[in-house]
Amino acid sequence: MKLLSYNVKHTTENNLFLMVLMFLGLLLLSSIVSAVTPGKNTLTDFTPAQWLEKMQRASMEENYKGRFMFSRGEISSSMSIVHRYKDGEEHELLKQLDGEMGEIVRQGNQVMCVFPDNRVVQLEKAKYSNKIVQSFSNFIPDHTNYRLQAIGECRLVERPCIELAIKAVDKHRYSYSLWLDMETGLLLKSALKNDKGEDLERFQYTSITFPDKISDQDLEPMNAGSLVDHVMIPAVKKDVSWPSETKWKSEWVPPGFLLVNGNEQSGGNVLIFSDGLANYSIFIEKIEDNMMPEGASQVGATVAYSQTLIFKSHQYGVTVIGEIPAMTAMLIAESVKPQM
Repeated sequence: MKLLSYNVKHTTENNLFLMVLMFLGLLLLSSIVSAVTPGKNTLTDFTPAQWLEKMQRASMEENYKGRFMFSRGEISSSMSIVHRYKDGEEHELLKQLDGEMGEIVRQGNQVMCVFPDNRVVQLEKAKYSNKIVQSFSNFIPDHTNYRLQAIGECRLVERPCIELAIKAVDKHRYSYSLWLDMETGLLLKSALKNDKGEDLERFQYTSITFPDKISDQDLEPMNAGSLVDHVMIPAVKKDVSWPSETKWKSEWVPPGFLLVNGNEQSGGNVLIFSDGLANYSIFIEKIEDNMMPEGASQVGATVAYSQTLIFKSHQYGVTVIGEIPAMTAMLIAESVKPQM
């Protein structure tokens, strides 16, 4: 899950949406596999960039079953996964193995979350269909703000693997370590690290198999026959902006980040920036009673920083949400100004 939505707190589905976000975080790192021709591959058979490309491509094209652990900050969970590629379409089932059991069902661009009380939440459009493919699809291996490196060979869950590193060159973004299965390219383990080398998010398989065929029954959720509610969570929409003719600008942008949404939009109050790997969103709103409190909060690598600013006696709230350090989010929020 790359981005959280601050706007959704204004809807009656807030708590439900937060539950969905937790599941999507688990989905985010569980989907990475690579379509390398079976055989005795070695680290030097492919460049780091080629391994990364294969990792993305096979996230849609490999069959696999496994169990993994995922941790975000102090929150951790164990999950099972079944993934199938058939007739050009992905099918996937994720189950939470500890606590109350929830399930994620993915078929092509459609994603549904099945909760323990049999509620089903369907997520709109394709933006949640395969988060890792989307996350790495715009990453350029020779990016000046990252260094992509091959580290070495090792062994995990009884399988030979290789380790890759995507290292940030400054303190405005995070680094990634990826351990890929030598034969298939499946990501066996990953870690997202801050500039001190501390793990903010961690994912690791505890068991994995690669069946030739996966049946329809293997992909059916346990509660599919007893659904009692069906809720559609829409994609993020604009909130009420102030004033309607205003254009907004972030006067300070971290090196390497570019505006990818929100440019030249009068009254637009959502700006999205990306460096090809990391993303963050800026939300500008009128001051209201139910706004997020000022300051920073963080879960794993995702930070939310809110601040109230004043321009020509008008107050407005700015919230920055993304997988960036809290200090970077603060500098961004303080730089947001209206263009009259």
